[in-house]
Amino acid sequence: MTRAEKLEETRRTIIASTAQLVGKYGYAATTTARIARAANVAQGTIFNYFETRQELFDILLPTYAEEMLSFIRSTIDPDSRGLDREVERLRAFLDFVRLNPWVVRLVNESQALAPKAFTAYLTLVTEGYIRALQRSVDRGEIGGYEAHELEAVAIALLAVRSYYAEKYVIQAMSKQTPPWVYQAYRKFVERALFPQR
Repeated sequence: MTRAEKLEETRRTIIASTAQLVGKYGYAATTTARIARAANVAQGTIFNYFETRQELFDILLPTYAEEMLSFIRSTIDPDSRGLDREVERLRAFLDFVRLNPWVVRLVNESQALAPKAFTAYLTLVTEGYIRALQRSVDRGEIGGYEAHELEAVAIALLAVRSYYAEKYVIQAMSKQTPPWVYQAYRKFVERALFPQR
C-alpha cells in the first residue's frame, strides 16, 4: 500500500470504530481514548485526521448515510418500479440496519449531540428520497401530489423506516422482519401513493 492508501485506511478505521462505539455507548461516552483503543492507534493519531472529537462525530452520519444509500441501490432490483420498488427500498433499509444495528443509536442521539451531522444526514437521505419519488411521478406511478409536497411525503416515509428499524430490528433482535410487516407497508403505501387507476 502507498502512504496515501495507509493514511486513508487509518482514517476509515477511526471513523468505523467511532461509529460502532457511539452505537454501543452513545456519543457522550465515546472518548478519544476509547476510539484510539478500538481503532488500534495512538490517541494523538486521531487529531492528525480530525481537529476535534466533535468534528469526527459530525462526519459519522453523512458517511454512513452514503454507505446506506449505496447498499440500498445495490440491493434492489434496478428494473423494479413503483410500489414494488418502494417495498424493496424498505426491505433493503431494514437489512442494512440488521447488519449495522449501531446506526440507529447514531441517528437518534445525533439530533442532540451531533446536530450538524444530523442535518447533513437528513438532507442527504431526504433529497435522495425526493428524487426517487419524483421519478415515480414522472413515470406516472404516483399521482395527486404537487412537486413541493414530495418533501413532506419523503420525510413521512423516512419516519416510518426509522420506527420500523427500532421496532422490527433493534427491539425484535430477530434475523428476519416478519412478512406481514412488509405486507402492511405495501398496503399503506399503495393507498397513499400508488392507487390503482
